[in-house]
Amino acid sequence: MIKNAGTILIAEDDPLVRKTMGHYLTANGFIVLEASNGSAALEIFREKKPDLLLTDLRMPKLDGMLLIQAVVKEDPHIPVIIFSGMGTMSDVIEALRAGAWDYLTKPITDLDILGHSINKALERVGLLHQEKRYQASLEKEVQKRTLELQQQNSRLEQEMKERQIQEALVLQAKQEWERTVDAMPDMIAIIDIEHSIVRMNKTMLDQLGKSYNEVLGTKCFLCVHDREESPDYCPHSKLLEDGRSHRVEIYEERLGGHCEISVTPYYDPDGSLLGSVHIARNINEQKIAAREKEKLQSQLLHAQKLESVGQLAAGIAHEINTPIQFIGTNIAFLDEADQDISDFMTQIQEIAKRAPQKINAAMDKALEELDWAYLAEEIPLAIKQSYEGVKRVRSIIQAMKEFSHPGSKNKELLDLNRIINTTVTVARNEWKYVADMELDLDPELPKVPLLADEMGQVVLNMLVNAAHAIAENLDNKRAADKGRITITTRKTRTGVELRIQDTGIGMPKEVQRRIFDPFYTTKKVGKGTGQGLAISHDVIVDKHQGTIEVESTVTEGTTFIIQLPLQDGETQ
Repeated sequence: MIKNAGTILIAEDDPLVRKTMGHYLTANGFIVLEASNGSAALEIFREKKPDLLLTDLRMPKLDGMLLIQAVVKEDPHIPVIIFSGMGTMSDVIEALRAGAWDYLTKPITDLDILGHSINKALERVGLLHQEKRYQASLEKEVQKRTLELQQQNSRLEQEMKERQIQEALVLQAKQEWERTVDAMPDMIAIIDIEHSIVRMNKTMLDQLGKSYNEVLGTKCFLCVHDREESPDYCPHSKLLEDGRSHRVEIYEERLGGHCEISVTPYYDPDGSLLGSVHIARNINEQKIAAREKEKLQSQLLHAQKLESVGQLAAGIAHEINTPIQFIGTNIAFLDEADQDISDFMTQIQEIAKRAPQKINAAMDKALEELDWAYLAEEIPLAIKQSYEGVKRVRSIIQAMKEFSHPGSKNKELLDLNRIINTTVTVARNEWKYVADMELDLDPELPKVPLLADEMGQVVLNMLVNAAHAIAENLDNKRAADKGRITITTRKTRTGVELRIQDTGIGMPKEVQRRIFDPFYTTKKVGKGTGQGLAISHDVIVDKHQGTIEVESTVTEGTTFIIQLPLQDGETQ
């Protein structure tokens, strides 16, 4: 019994055999199409698309062998069963090679043999279709799971990145606080409600000549003032009584003489008093100290900000480096894949040209809908541009690492051009929207004794000021074009010269006379602190024994001229 029903095309020139087979197949639920020669069978096949072909090998007009070749070429998966009473074994082998699935000899005395052969062929077709459906389903599931895994990985990477950022910020905040407190010129200590020292900054420890472990846990009056002999001079005791801040002036030789001590209460998150913060200041030369403190605090704050920015920049550069490597690897993979796909599409197009007109036309239509000609041209260009983008990011990362890397506290023979290039790259976001950068750096420039961090900061201050001046000039002129920043280096008889020129707003004479004064600024509130050029002057003149001069014309621009000696003046 035949298990599956469908449409079967019988190609047989003997009407009796054709009718006998047709009657048997119809009785088993098949739709039967009949053709008396190979040419008619090919036309019926193309029109009706039957599920199986039964064909004789010897027929008029178009024999079975040519019919098999034509049918298999148009539909490689259609099952073909041949039957013949006159064919030789070589004919059978040739037919099987041409695409036939089975062979039966005529006359077929037992039609169940025919039914068994058809069953096997249709079962095989079913398995092939099932395999294709399973393969398609499997590929779809793989794509779905891949997408889910990619999304999950993306979420995990984002969570890890956010957690790392938070942990880094917490650690950074703690370190910044400790560094800030230790760097303050004031003597600072934290005292608990039992008068025991909990914390003391480096300034007070240095003044007392003690280590942190020596004072930790000791009573405050043993280090600072005698509470038992002079209770009126113990602001901490008063604070514990009334919970308010207090200030006293005492003479404490251990703290350097006449001091002003301020105590401020501090609490835990529940509001319970934990103790007080002591701040002690030496006031023999209060006015001089106040001026120095103002200058030092400003420079310290600026240095702390720069250090924080440097650490953050180094961390960001490190975090970006790994995904950039992923991106570069993936772009390389896409580049190879695009070449393979292009080669494959070329082969497909060549095959389509040799295929029947209908298939060729379908292929041309599909390629047109895909807009393959455009993609084949634009995809390699996009990959190339992506390569350039990754290369650009890598150069920025390298510059950020170099700029943020802590330099030596002592002068070293360094390449000034390299410092300039690194700073220009790091500060690109400050100037790229308002100015074009022109570098004229002497390739034969000798190395000079430099403090790398300080010199990098000088160049950075100059670039930022130049960008702001150009932006202001463009706003005043309502100009659409960018300005220009030109940096030049050259060797002089005794050293090297650095010129930083801009086409900014320029400065009048009265401003030029004061630009190196601390806290002097012509910028709007919030745009500048007046410390950039003061610090630059200190770095060039005091730390490097060089000179810094300015030439400027209102609305035309400004040029800063820096001279640096080839030998370290301090060493001499």
